[in-house]
Amino acid sequence: MTTPEAARPCGAVLLAAGAGRRMGSRPKALLLRDGEPLLLRQARLLAAAGCAPVVVVLGHHREAILQVLQAAQGSHPHLQWTTNPTPEEEPASSLRCGLAALPASLTTVLVALGDQPLLELPDFSAILHAWRARQPGTELVVPTHHGQPGHPLVFGALLRQAVQQGDSVRQWRRAHPERVQTLAADHARYTTDADTPESLQSLQQAHGVALTWPA
Repeated sequence: MTTPEAARPCGAVLLAAGAGRRMGSRPKALLLRDGEPLLLRQARLLAAAGCAPVVVVLGHHREAILQVLQAAQGSHPHLQWTTNPTPEEEPASSLRCGLAALPASLTTVLVALGDQPLLELPDFSAILHAWRARQPGTELVVPTHHGQPGHPLVFGALLRQAVQQGDSVRQWRRAHPERVQTLAADHARYTTDADTPESLQSLQQAHGVALTWPA
């Protein structure tokens, strides 16, 4: 008996291995929104959308982020983490680490960034709904805003295997455009992250969202 698409488990990879050089080499994922680190906010929303486990990929700033994860594990039982030993390599190396930490049986994987401050639960639900309602043959669903691709994105077993064998999502997407479906959004939540000190000012001015560094 075939399992209905909506009932199939979804795991998530949450990328937080970057150095944050444009932010003064600080861990962007630990910026606080309403007192909650962005990384934990993302993990909470992923779990609420039905993703489990949620694997955080660490690299640069590993110790600082690990302290936050360990302190929060009691209230975030879905959280796991792994470390990219070479985070200075291409981002695909961090994704491969996260995929390797997910159960091999998972056929749906959602990939999110640790520093997206505007996403809300309906945004995660919308991309997962688009995946479950995708056209036959679709292997990757990507949200876009004014043609710009964003995160989170969702893919299946075929692309998971390709990435684990050394491909990147970007390379695979360019090589297989017929297997990619986009979710066009009329908002910038999917394409907004916290990259620079100037972006923090823009978030405050344009969206009324204040991000602060932990003490």
